[in-house]
This record gives sequence, structure tokens and C-alpha cells, in this order.
Amino acid sequence: MICEGLHDIIFVQRSLGAVAGGKWYDDPIQDLPSPFGSLPGPSPKGLVAKRIEREVDSLTFRGVAYPSSPHFESAVLDGTKQTLFIMIRANGKEQSDAVIDLLRDLEVSLDIGPVDISEYAVAFLFDANKKGLVATIAAFQDRYGAYFGGIGDIGHRKWNQTNTVPVGLFVFHGGPGNTGTIEHDLAPMVQAAWPDRYAAAEHFVADHSKSVDEVLKSDGRRLKAVMTAAGQFDHPGQPLSTVISHNGLPEAQYASSPASIALADFLTATPWPSGSAVMSGSGAATGG
Repeated sequence: MICEGLHDIIFVQRSLGAVAGGKWYDDPIQDLPSPFGSLPGPSPKGLVAKRIEREVDSLTFRGVAYPSSPHFESAVLDGTKQTLFIMIRANGKEQSDAVIDLLRDLEVSLDIGPVDISEYAVAFLFDANKKGLVATIAAFQDRYGAYFGGIGDIGHRKWNQTNTVPVGLFVFHGGPGNTGTIEHDLAPMVQAAWPDRYAAAEHFVADHSKSVDEVLKSDGRRLKAVMTAAGQFDHPGQPLSTVISHNGLPEAQYASSPASIALADFLTATPWPSGSAVMSGSGAATGG
């Protein structure tokens, strides 16, 4: 799963958990199903370790602490233990060249020899932003169409069985006129969880911001500030990603959110070519 940023990844994790019974996969990297955790042959390090290893000598200390994009962020095993959702943080939807480079590494890893993962699919989660839904879909087609051998009829919440693997697209567009970001779907959830705090945070931002402040540069930024302020009582000084995490926003909000339900339904409806995805070798399951 190719996600723009950390908020998207937290939203996916919690939506899969609340709606589809997903569980956070917290085993060591070496225990991930191959080719992610290990590889057959004389060089046993898997894709995740090799991606980090090939860059480490050229990185600064800051680069080690904050890996370059795209990088593997987390994984969730679905409730039936049939599919492993691996989340990759791209830090923006313009990183198509780097994402394609990672996908090529995955293809090479799968061709080395027998591995646990028998099938994989690629899902992209993007914000529509000010461009809107139609323009976001068109830009996705332009960036990835050639690599996947044609995805001309791709759309929001739609899977496309390409010449290579199933490819799906989910676009957050809860703002007016099919624009907007994930914050437009998160805001009603935070407001429902903490209505008084949310209202006070709205007043704080409105009453003390100036037209030149970053918080007013977009509605998404304003909503991000309001939600972060509303969540500070349990997580003082922490970012929005912590506010909406498993120790923050109650699971009930994800279980009832239309966006969470739609996302979980989309991801669990992956059209595997074989009709199922069962992991072999490790005793768990095999779709990635």
C-alpha cells in the first residue's frame, strides 16, 4: 500500500482494525514472510533490510533517523490471516519514480526463488487536495500507467487487473466539490469524540490566527490544527498522528466512519487472480 504520509497510514491501520478485524503485525523484520523478511539463497536478507542497507553508508545521522522515501512503515494482518497489508510511506503522491523503483525491487525479489508470498497487489491512497478527484485520478494514470501496462479505467475505490498485478486507487476527497484531504474525513470523527474540546479548538484557531499564518493557507491545514489542539489533553505536545492513533481517538469512531468503512471494504476486496490469497511457508498466510 502506497500512502502519502503518516496520517494516512494510521488511518489505514485503525480502519482495518475496527472494521475488518486487522491486527498490527509487530514481529521482527526477519520474521516477515519472504521476500520481505528474508530471501532464499546465499544472501538471506529480505527486501526491507536490503532497501535500508543499500542507502545507509551515504546517509547522515538525520537520514538514518528519518529514512528516505518511500520506506516501509508498518504492516497489518487481516482478521482471517490471509492477507498482509504492508504500508509504504511515500511522503507525497509526486514520488512516482521512487515508488516504481521500489516496486521493481519487489519484482526482482519475487523472481529469486520460492517465497512465502504467492500473490501481491498494489493499492495507492492519495488526497485530492485542491485539484479535485478527477484531476487526481488523471495524474495517477499519467504517472503509473506505463509501468503497470495500462490503467485507463482506474478510479476511486476501484481495482484494475493490469498486465502485471491488481492495482487499486482510493482518493480522500471529503471537501467541497470533490476536493479535500484525509483531514476532511478525520475532522467529523474527532469532533464526535470530543465535541466540547473540538469547538474550543475551532474558536482558538479562528480568534488568534492571522491571514498570513500557515494555518489558514488551506482548509486541510486549519482542520489539522483544530484536531491536534483538541487532542492535546491526553497527548500534550504530540502531533496529529498520535492524536488519532490507538491510544488516542476511540476505536468506535473508526468503526462508524463512512470513510473507514469504505476504505476497509476496498482493501479487503482485492481481486486476487487465484480468487484467494494464502501465505505459505511461515504457517500464517500468503497475499501481500
